[in-house]
Amino acid sequence: MSFELELSSQRLHHFSTEESPDAMRPEVFRNHMASMFAVGLKVNSGSSQPFSARMQGFCGRNLRIASLHLSAHSTVSEPISHSTDARMLVSLHRAGQAVVAQDGRESRIEPGDLFIIDPTRPFYIETGEIHTHSVYVSARVLRQYVPEVDQITARAITCRSGPAQLFKQTVESVFQLTPLLDNNSADHIAEALLHLLTPALRSGLSDQTRLPTRLESHHRQRIIRFVRENLSDSSLDALTVAKAVNLSPRHIYQIFDEGGKPLMKWVWSERLARCKRDLAQSTLQTRSISEIAYAWGFNNMSHFSRAFKAEFGITPREWRQKADGNVAFESPVTIN
Repeated sequence: MSFELELSSQRLHHFSTEESPDAMRPEVFRNHMASMFAVGLKVNSGSSQPFSARMQGFCGRNLRIASLHLSAHSTVSEPISHSTDARMLVSLHRAGQAVVAQDGRESRIEPGDLFIIDPTRPFYIETGEIHTHSVYVSARVLRQYVPEVDQITARAITCRSGPAQLFKQTVESVFQLTPLLDNNSADHIAEALLHLLTPALRSGLSDQTRLPTRLESHHRQRIIRFVRENLSDSSLDALTVAKAVNLSPRHIYQIFDEGGKPLMKWVWSERLARCKRDLAQSTLQTRSISEIAYAWGFNNMSHFSRAFKAEFGITPREWRQKADGNVAFESPVTIN
């Protein structure tokens, strides 16, 4: 093996939480992500199953990428105060679904989408079992390329066509090359990825409606937080939400109508998405479809089945049977 390949192997990292005690796994994962990619993450498995993570990563001077297989979890920001190398997270979803939120925006991420998050500011991610390719980009440099980047965090950008598809395909190719990369080659690839990422992110700006004010974003975050914490309450309605956040029902309807989906339609979509996630979880196969539906606030199975098929084009039973036969993972949702 050449000297350059020996150096490259030192930049390649394989990591798993499998050997760690269950209670320590989120902390072990957090420490690895902070040391390798300069991102601060606080992970909560939120279930009876221990958190599980597998990673294959490359950590060079400028090129930092990771292929991650993660169990169901939620993640919030935990800024690294001592870091002088702040990185933005660009995530390309390969399997599973996720909910991502920042600055009052919240999006459902499907396989084939990408999103970007600034981990130095408050954010929220909720997933089921997922596989993702992540690129960790210098925040300072990215803002030079895309000054408006803070306006498009937590937005779903499809990679099925156009510049985003080219970026996705290039990232996938880079993963195949990492064992052969020396420092100079990796630096050039990192720069090329920035040039490809720029038009991909700008495609997320082209179809934006009016950007919300800071106050509207603040109210939207409060509403989303309350609803998410009370989705299992079948009596949840607009009046309950309005009282909880000290706003009028008319005001909260207005905030959500401008976001593209009325409040209670979003609530129903959130509940259906979590049912879809749970029905696909191998660890929940002993729970009946009705138990899962009731756990997320539905109280009429006929209505639930019709709504599920209208939302996803498949019945709950058909979805569970399909998920049982797939290797790919599925999970939660939310709003664009």
